[in-house]
Amino acid sequence: MDTPLRIERADLQAVLSSHRGNEALVSALERAAEPARLLSVMGRYIQFNSAFGAGLANLAGEIAARQGLFQDPDEPLHVAADRAAEVAADFFYAAVDEFDDRATPWRDTHRTLAQATLKGLGRFFGYSDEQLNDVVRINEATRRAMERVWEGYGIGARLEEPRLFSGMGFHTGSEILADQEFVLIDRHLRERRPELVRALEAMRVPILGQQHNAYYWIRIHTGVEAEHFDAALKGANNALRFYAGSEPPASVKGHILGGFGGFAAVQSEFMAGLAEA
Repeated sequence: MDTPLRIERADLQAVLSSHRGNEALVSALERAAEPARLLSVMGRYIQFNSAFGAGLANLAGEIAARQGLFQDPDEPLHVAADRAAEVAADFFYAAVDEFDDRATPWRDTHRTLAQATLKGLGRFFGYSDEQLNDVVRINEATRRAMERVWEGYGIGARLEEPRLFSGMGFHTGSEILADQEFVLIDRHLRERRPELVRALEAMRVPILGQQHNAYYWIRIHTGVEAEHFDAALKGANNALRFYAGSEPPASVKGHILGGFGGFAAVQSEFMAGLAEA
């Protein structure tokens, strides 16, 4: 039996090496000296991130429903040979955290935790939640990027094979770049605004009857995204391993890598507009 094609980190390096989105993120943070500008930068980043939970849950469901597309040739019992759920599980792994963070004692969605961070930032700078409505400006670049995220994950679309595999690569790209993004945000805030970080780490923000730590959303993402990337890469390689469709395996790998590059383009465009007034 031929050895299945695999996606290695080296396959992703060309895109990562040419990518400049994270440089734009650092520049936006550096330029956000005034509280109102920082609140808009962080508000846009938080809003952009809200698109991913729904997209990922959708993609995992689409994968799991393709039992005929992912088959184990070594399984003698035909009715037990489908591996779609196995492939989907590595993508759904990140969705679990999106909808219920595993390290908190109650059900904490990452969206709620992000909202607590934004509210905490506002409180630190002396703004009420009502006043933040006039301060945090979600721009058109953010809204457009969110729509492209949903498109990349295939929300609302019938996913033929190329788009299904492209979605896998799209998600894999989102995880490795998000890992870098949160590390950069955390480093910037700790080096340039240590008093803000200390205040947020000690602050509890009430949402839906629970008290949420105002810095937890940033802190948890400096490590969990790396885990999610490893899982996504494993899922993509399981997709190649168990693929039972009619396309050449090299074409399937190409679709996955195309999606990876597609997300890098979306992230770059979003970051380019992050610092807009």
